[in-house]
Amino acid sequence: MRAHLDGTSPPGDDAAVSEGTGGRAEAFQALRESEELHRVTLENISDAVFLTDDEGRFTFICPNVDVIFGYAPDEVRAMGRISRLLGEGLFQTADLRARGEIHNIEREITSKSGARRTVLVHLKAVEIQGGTVLYSCRDVTELKHTEEELRAARLDLIHASRLALVGELVASIAHEINQPLTSIVTNAAAGLLQLEREARSDRVLELREILGDIRDEGRLAAGVVERLRSLSAKRQLERRALNLNEIAFDTLRLVGGDARRRGVTISTDLVPSLPAVEADRISLQQVMLNLLLNAMDALDHETEAQRRVTVHTRRVDDWVEVAVSDTGRGIPAERLPKLFDAFFTTKADGLGLGLSIARSIVEWHGGRIWAEDHDGRGATFHMWLPPLASA
Repeated sequence: MRAHLDGTSPPGDDAAVSEGTGGRAEAFQALRESEELHRVTLENISDAVFLTDDEGRFTFICPNVDVIFGYAPDEVRAMGRISRLLGEGLFQTADLRARGEIHNIEREITSKSGARRTVLVHLKAVEIQGGTVLYSCRDVTELKHTEEELRAARLDLIHASRLALVGELVASIAHEINQPLTSIVTNAAAGLLQLEREARSDRVLELREILGDIRDEGRLAAGVVERLRSLSAKRQLERRALNLNEIAFDTLRLVGGDARRRGVTISTDLVPSLPAVEADRISLQQVMLNLLLNAMDALDHETEAQRRVTVHTRRVDDWVEVAVSDTGRGIPAERLPKLFDAFFTTKADGLGLGLSIARSIVEWHGGRIWAEDHDGRGATFHMWLPPLASA
C-alpha cells in the first residue's frame, strides 16, 4: 500500500484491501464446501473407493468401505495392502499403465462376517498424493443372483414348452409305437410256434429271420421312445458340433406319425456336406419341431392334395440355414411383426409361447429366426445359425 508524504493513505486503498480479504474468504468457504461435498458423497455412495501406490499399499480408503467388505476404515488401513481385500494377481501394472484403465474385473471376496460376495472392480492409473492406482469396487452379488434366477427361469420355460410340444405328439407317437409293438408280438408268437415244431422239422433259418424281425422292430420302438424321452427331459443346454441335416432327420422321425394322420406330405431338400454348427441338440430339435407342427397346423383347412411341407437346408454367406415351408394360406401382413412376441397366438387353445421361446433359443445360439409370407400362398420360417469357425 502506498502512502502520501504526510502519512495518509490514498483514497480507495482501504476498500481494495477489504475487497481482497473478502475474496479470499469466499474462496476458502467454497473450498470447505467442496471438501464437505466430496466427503458426504464418498460416505454415501454404494461403491468402495481406494488409492494405492505401485506396491498396493493404501494411500486412501473411502469412509464407507464397510458397506461391501464389513470392515471399518481403520481395520482396512491396518491390513496394509489391498491384496488383503481383493486377493493377489488382480492386474499387471505394465498393462494398466499401457491401457490407462481396466474395466469389470470380477472377484469373489469374503466379507468380515464370512459372507461370500461378488465384486466388480474398475482400475485407473492416476497420480494423486502418492497414489498411483485408483480402485472402484461395486457389489454385484444380488445382480449375479438375479442373473442365475433368470437363467434358471429360462430353462424352466424352455422345458415347459418342450413338454407342451410332447403333449401335442402323444397321440401320434402312441400310434407309431403301437405298430412296431404289434409286429413284435406277432413275430414272437410265430417264433414260439416254430420252436414247438422244431423237433419235427428243420426251420432254423426261418426262425432266425423271425427273430431278426423282432430285433429290428424292437429297436424301432425303442428309438421312438428314446427320442421322446430326450425331448421331455429337463437338462442344461450343452453346445457341441452338430449337423443340421441330422437334426432335421431326427425331428422328422418324431412328426412322421402325426403327418400321416393329418394327411400332410413332408419332403426334404437338404444340402449335403453342410457346415457344422455349435449348438445344443435338443434345443434345436425343439425349435424345428415347433416350426413343423406350426406348418402342419397351417394346412388344416387345405385339401389333402395341397397339404405339403418342405424342409430345406443350405449355406447362406456366413450362415447355415434351416427353413420350413408350407402351402397354407400364408401370414397376414399385420401379424408378421408379432409372430415371435410372447403370448401372441392365433390358435384357440394356444399359449403363444412356442415361437417366442424358439427365438430365445436361436438367439442364445447367436443366430436369427424370422418368417416370410408368400403372398397368401404359404409361408416359410427361416432359422440361421453361425457355422463353426473351422467349418
